[in-house]
Amino acid sequence: MEGLCRSTRLLSVTRLSSKQANKTIRNFSISVCQQRCDGQTRLTRRPAALPRGSRDGASQIRYQSSQEAVSQRSSQSRDVPNASEFLRGSRSLTKEEWQTMESPDGIPDMNLEYVKIGDNPGGFHPVFLRDACTCPKCVDPSSTQKQFQTTDIPRTIKAKSITRHDSGDFTIMWENDIPGFGPDHVSTYSAKFFDICDFRSSRLQDRSDHVRPRLWDKFRIEEELQFVNFTDYMEDDKQLFRALSQLQLRGLLLLRNVPESEESVAEIAGRIGTIRDTFYGRTWDVKSVAEAKNVAYTHQSLGLHMDLLYMTNPPGFQFLHCLKNTCKGGASLFSDSFAAAHRMSPLDRKVLSTTDLAYHYRNAGEHYYFERPLLELDKTSVATNHGKQPAVKFVNYSPPFQAPFPIPKNSQGFVFPKVAKALRNFADRVESPRSLFEYKLKEGECVIFNNRRVLHGRRQFDSGKGERWLKGTYVDTDVFKSKWRTLFEKYSATVDVRVGGQYVHPGKLEEGNARRPTKAEAKTADEASA
Repeated sequence: MEGLCRSTRLLSVTRLSSKQANKTIRNFSISVCQQRCDGQTRLTRRPAALPRGSRDGASQIRYQSSQEAVSQRSSQSRDVPNASEFLRGSRSLTKEEWQTMESPDGIPDMNLEYVKIGDNPGGFHPVFLRDACTCPKCVDPSSTQKQFQTTDIPRTIKAKSITRHDSGDFTIMWENDIPGFGPDHVSTYSAKFFDICDFRSSRLQDRSDHVRPRLWDKFRIEEELQFVNFTDYMEDDKQLFRALSQLQLRGLLLLRNVPESEESVAEIAGRIGTIRDTFYGRTWDVKSVAEAKNVAYTHQSLGLHMDLLYMTNPPGFQFLHCLKNTCKGGASLFSDSFAAAHRMSPLDRKVLSTTDLAYHYRNAGEHYYFERPLLELDKTSVATNHGKQPAVKFVNYSPPFQAPFPIPKNSQGFVFPKVAKALRNFADRVESPRSLFEYKLKEGECVIFNNRRVLHGRRQFDSGKGERWLKGTYVDTDVFKSKWRTLFEKYSATVDVRVGGQYVHPGKLEEGNARRPTKAEAKTADEASA
């Protein structure tokens, strides 16, 4: 070891190239590990190489006796029980073990008594339960805002008494409660609260997951697309709940009999909540104009895309009210990007969810820029064509506004080919004839769609003959979810919004019957085919 120390001092005052330093340290490692003298300290692993350009990196090497390390690990495993044993149910824990139990992340909870509730296995952390109290003293009844901080709860808090009521609710009285809360303070928890904690501890209040997206292609959406009358949407909360549930399911909805007014689209969006104001304005016109600052304001065809991905928080939902559409052409195009992602290979999903694309808008005195992956994944998993995969939360795809790839030169030969291949595969899926739903909006109709899921575009139209005029606006995802959660809590027990039990508008039934051949027509067709 003396030789190593002398050499270390020499290295600390001598500038070596990184290659020379790495080689020197490797040689020292081998020579030290090969020594077998009794009582001599040995390296348990090869030390790290010198940092690049470091003079004193060699002096940072640390050693540890392998026998001491093994002894220390065995002692820890005997003294501190691991939470994973209890969570697996392999054995029960004593009170003393509860107080010194090591949590799954390795952090011990010393002198802690977990709170056992009813017949539920295991227990709840007392700080977790105390923090969830919603009594009038903890949560202001008027503002519904919390009136204490989690850090105000003493670490020594304990449950003094637990009472189970006939309703299934539990009440807890506390020992060593937050200063200022008297001994009469009682926390009440519903049985549903504990059921939710078992499965959804990370998202207790995210009601939006009650309706899973229903993936669609051209044929499914033609069969299932619902429409709602403007009057019902504006005046009946149950009809509004059905409409928003359709947007949760498919991301696409059609309103009919909308008044021919430039204010109608703002009224439709305002029924959900606050309108998203952008540099385009609170509402905006989609029509062909000279010297357009956006390709949407021309008569040209517009490829599938999503709006405003160059912003930090793109709008969640877009509204387009058709005021005039007498031109030849100009049909709207829609495609379900979630369905395309569902069919992609795990490798393509990984590439598109871990590599950022850049989007920008630089025109008319504006300059926006943002980088984000094409696929933003959720914490939950879903079954796909390639087994269980993380669910897709958002899709970000907008070729007309895509900036140069933010990929450095040293990744051109490795990363970029994978990105380009995955992008082609994604485009092939969303643009395939089976995926494209084509619909020409009629005057008095308003289409609403999820801007973070449903891609939209349009066919070219002849602006010289007739007129095409749409009025548009946006609503943020948070605003939509807030309204939907409120309606869900109010009507979910009485209004069936499941896929198999959906309300069907009478007009939809009439359309279906009109498309269905009569018995005479079916007989004639059979005779002709024979």
